[in-house]
Amino acid sequence: MSDPIFREVESQNAKAKEINWKNSSDEIISLLVPTTVYPPREDTALLDHCISKLGDGNGKKLLEIGCGSGALSISAARNGWKVTACDINPLAVVATTGNAERNKVNLNLFEGGLEVESNSDFAQLCESDAPFDLIIWNLPYLTPPLGEEPRLGPMEDAGLVDRDGVGWGEILLSVINQTPTLLKSGGAMYLLHTNNTRGNLLQSIWRQSGWATRIIGEDDLGDGERLTCFSAWKPFDGKPIEWHQELNSTNIFMLNERREIGDCVVAIKQTDGRGQRNREWITRDGDFAGSWRLDPELYDKQIGVIQLSAALSVIDAYCAITNRPLASSHWINCATLGEQGISIRWPNDVWAEEGKIAGCLIEGRQVGEKQTIVLGIGVNLKSKDKQEFPLCGIRDIIDNEITLEEFAILLNCSIASLFELHPLAQLTTRHYNSIWQLMSNYLSKGKGLLQEGEKLSVNGITEEGELLCHDGVDVRIVNNSFTLEWV
Repeated sequence: MSDPIFREVESQNAKAKEINWKNSSDEIISLLVPTTVYPPREDTALLDHCISKLGDGNGKKLLEIGCGSGALSISAARNGWKVTACDINPLAVVATTGNAERNKVNLNLFEGGLEVESNSDFAQLCESDAPFDLIIWNLPYLTPPLGEEPRLGPMEDAGLVDRDGVGWGEILLSVINQTPTLLKSGGAMYLLHTNNTRGNLLQSIWRQSGWATRIIGEDDLGDGERLTCFSAWKPFDGKPIEWHQELNSTNIFMLNERREIGDCVVAIKQTDGRGQRNREWITRDGDFAGSWRLDPELYDKQIGVIQLSAALSVIDAYCAITNRPLASSHWINCATLGEQGISIRWPNDVWAEEGKIAGCLIEGRQVGEKQTIVLGIGVNLKSKDKQEFPLCGIRDIIDNEITLEEFAILLNCSIASLFELHPLAQLTTRHYNSIWQLMSNYLSKGKGLLQEGEKLSVNGITEEGELLCHDGVDVRIVNNSFTLEWV
């Protein structure tokens, strides 16, 4: 018998530990935790905090994969959720059963979990309680040991260690895509991971498969280790993109037509596209031209922030295409993008080293009390061509080919991730640091501003998306691009 297995068998005979765990509502949950069952730790507290921000569950259904001691499931049940929980460790199922009785809550429990080869049994076990409003998983995120490195026992390994090859976060993605009835329409996933290489790429992988993602909680553990909890959902409740062979302007079309929030139209050919200052936007064959109807509540965030966030969404799509960590997930990811020359030029442009990749335009219309907000984005997908204004295509800076349809789906996921008002994924301003870093990528090339002939240095952005500048004497807030020239 190998040492890890022997140690695990021995530990099963050890006395279970009594823990009084305080959840995010300051309630004490009494737990009896066997030694081979995962106890509540910092990651448990972070995931519990994210769930608690949703308020009373009001009987909505929640599935916890890998319930461990049952701390999260019990906390959610106390807060009004109807909870189903599972674990592949039979001792965890026993512990959760006993702990639920201790704390006088009802849970539906079963032994099982995701498998590498087939998940039909898991799906069948879940389907009796499906569809779920929320599915949560504190993913096993320890890096698999290499060669002769020490290993955990089988049950500890299953609960704590990610697997070689395709990780558990990707296996779950495959299961949800193959069994969409597990998640209710409008439902969401909460996945917690660490900032190792695989964890940093996980949101990009979910975006590639047509999901919107948004970070809803983080915990810095020190020494460079960071826990992240993100929500994943189908963009705008799975609305399909509306394709048109030809439109004069996708923004004008959306402003003139009756459309719902989250609707997206894409024109294969746009004949009269416009940019800032009503300048002509040239859309070549094969380039992207599309518009979204956004929630008027976003207007409180100011046009400047929306346009900068839209530029960030284009860069997120680029990150997903090239299998990089998302720019919006952490400013560090944006700093490395600077090596490829990827940047944001205030107020609304995306640039690469060779030239402009994309532009964004917010337009609104008020009729009585009804307000309409439309976001238009034009992206050069084709290779650059020789024009007076330097243009760069997405295909110039990626190694793999991407079609217009594939790019539209990725960008739609990025737009939903930054703009959709989803009840299970609260909007945050945490991506502002990413925007500033991407602007810094542009400024680091020695770029400066002229305002009516006066040179300004750029020092930051406000929460409203305005530029914080310095004229050599005073700080100046700039919110009008019409008087500016980049030099």
